[in-house]
Amino acid sequence: MSPLSSVRQVHDPIAQESPDSDGAMHLRTHFLRRLAHDIASPTGVTLTVLEELATADRPRPELFAMARRSLKRLIRLSEHLALVAELENGTVEPELAATDLRALTKQALDDALSIDGRKDVVATCSLPGSPLVTAADPRLLLVVFREVIGNGLRLATSRVEVSVESTGKVVSIRVEDDGPGFSDDARESLGERFVRRSSQRGLGLSLSMGIQLVRTHGGTLSIETSRLPPGRRGTRGAAVVISLPSTSNDVTPAGDSA
Repeated sequence: MSPLSSVRQVHDPIAQESPDSDGAMHLRTHFLRRLAHDIASPTGVTLTVLEELATADRPRPELFAMARRSLKRLIRLSEHLALVAELENGTVEPELAATDLRALTKQALDDALSIDGRKDVVATCSLPGSPLVTAADPRLLLVVFREVIGNGLRLATSRVEVSVESTGKVVSIRVEDDGPGFSDDARESLGERFVRRSSQRGLGLSLSMGIQLVRTHGGTLSIETSRLPPGRRGTRGAAVVISLPSTSNDVTPAGDSA
């Protein structure tokens, strides 16, 4: 069975429940409310900034930064919804190229900080000294890495650590935070979309998307308990581990000279 065939079998509770199911209706309503909030919030900020700039008598770079961040959030949301639709239809076809996972992780961290960075959360990154290359679609993996790091930034109380290491023929990207961690029900329903959860980590849309996209690259995405000290809530946070096959000795990343 191909990776693409296997990811289509990920459980979708909404699709399997009857149209009259109260549970399905509740989940759809919850999803639509979350979607409306995720659209309205950055849109409202952007409109407020534009109104302020229209009457400003001097340059306001901080307002431009706010508007830019809000628009990036809207673009991210549209990318995620489009990708989920493709995954649901089984039409995602990775365009493989030699990709340096070390460089891609650094780019994902920079992108995530530009959207979800917070003054009260310190993010650190530990990278190897040499490229770690795999055959991958850098566009798709960037979405996964950026979202996993962004989730950590949004939920951490003070600290996020990103690390990349190679063991044999496997490269592992590990993102740890000191936030609330994953509840037991979230662990049990890992990879399922539109699921009721007691934790703050939403409906599982980004994680289910990440798991599927990583599988199309022959890798895995798993969750663990963070090794960081407990945050202000007194509980240990989450660690998301992405493992991908490495071909560092066989190929050269696109853009590098031989």
